Amino acid sequence: MIRALRQLVLTWGALVLPLFVSAHNGEVLLSRLTLHADGACSLKVTADLDGNFNIRERADLAKAVEGLFVVSTGKDSFALREATGAPDFSSASKLDLDSPFQHTAEELAKSYKLESAEWRWTPEPRNFVLRLPEESPHTVLLWLVDETRPGAKARWVMMVAGDESPLIQAHEDTGHLGRRMLILCGGTMLIVAAALAFGFLMLRRRLARPAA
Repeated sequence: MIRALRQLVLTWGALVLPLFVSAHNGEVLLSRLTLHADGACSLKVTADLDGNFNIRERADLAKAVEGLFVVSTGKDSFALREATGAPDFSSASKLDLDSPFQHTAEELAKSYKLESAEWRWTPEPRNFVLRLPEESPHTVLLWLVDETRPGAKARWVMMVAGDESPLIQAHEDTGHLGRRMLILCGGTMLIVAAALAFGFLMLRRRLARPAA
């Protein structure tokens, strides 16, 4: 049913979330992908320990997320952990306010037993997709938050085993940009210095000719 429903949803959640998933659904893993302005990405996966029958404690979440996502760059595919290493874990009792789930006021006020795993990395190349392995038992709601577009409506997609996210385009790495600017400025200075040295040498030659 989830797969049939997902096929009706356009890329990055062009339709409204259906009613049966618009409320807080404990069996769905909530995954928020943040595109940071400095070029880094962070992915936070949250499970409701009281609502997810397969994940009842942090150890279960750690096992579930170990192979949850595969990163595909078009040429290469590899497990997310190969690019990010081990995630950081945290606990919370309140739902994320920027989730595309249409939470009621009562749901937002309620306390939950939430466990999250979060990775942060700088992707290279910049464009990639996230894929759930064919054997994945999880249903994932993945939504995108762009730091350079505060207040923008979150783009989202429902994913089950074998599904692939739309193309994700990370921002330019500011570290690489700084190095490029440094190289460009350094190269420009070398060219200017070489031109000045050549001009000074030619001037000396011209001044030296009458004396000879």
